[in-house]
Amino acid sequence: MSWLTSFMHPGRAYDKAQGQLDKYYNQGQGFLNPYNQNGVNQGNNLTEMINKLKNPAALRDEWEKNYQTSDAAKNAMGMAKEHGLDAASSMGLMGSSPALSAIQAGTSAIGAEDKQNYLNDLMNKYQSGINASQNMYNTGAGAAGQQSTNAMNMGENSSGVQFGKSNAGGQRFGEIGNSAIKMLMEYLTGGMGTGSFGRGAWSTGGS
Repeated sequence: MSWLTSFMHPGRAYDKAQGQLDKYYNQGQGFLNPYNQNGVNQGNNLTEMINKLKNPAALRDEWEKNYQTSDAAKNAMGMAKEHGLDAASSMGLMGSSPALSAIQAGTSAIGAEDKQNYLNDLMNKYQSGINASQNMYNTGAGAAGQQSTNAMNMGENSSGVQFGKSNAGGQRFGEIGNSAIKMLMEYLTGGMGTGSFGRGAWSTGGS
């Protein structure tokens, strides 16, 4: 932009400044958008997970549907049954109801402990998932907050640019008028030379 163009069209400089503001504002917001969106997604996940925790019985039922006895528990049950039968045999109680009940109680206890371990493991993983979602949500919330601050700053800066643009024409007109008046006064008071009429007409030192 030449000096003459800048002088005659002062508003263009403000348009250029606004263009730079828009460019870097949009670029900065674009960097933050993925974190913002990820935070929104994690917020939805957290809501769903917390709602499930509000009904623990239903959540437990859901998890128990997929429970399968672990290999370790199966081995322990087999050993408990075998040892129980050996003990019953050595005491001459093989096939008796008390012996069978004792063996059944032992294997049931092993199964119950195995299921509880399974549920505890799922709950620990569930809580870890909530913590991970919470961290990502917090990051997204921070990005959203920064975007909000950027938007307010952008609005303030743009308002200043538009105010300056609106007043640029009048200000330049005033500058031109002041310059013209100054030149006229210099002409009349001898600032541009002396003379009895015209240039220096108001000068007290003219001949």
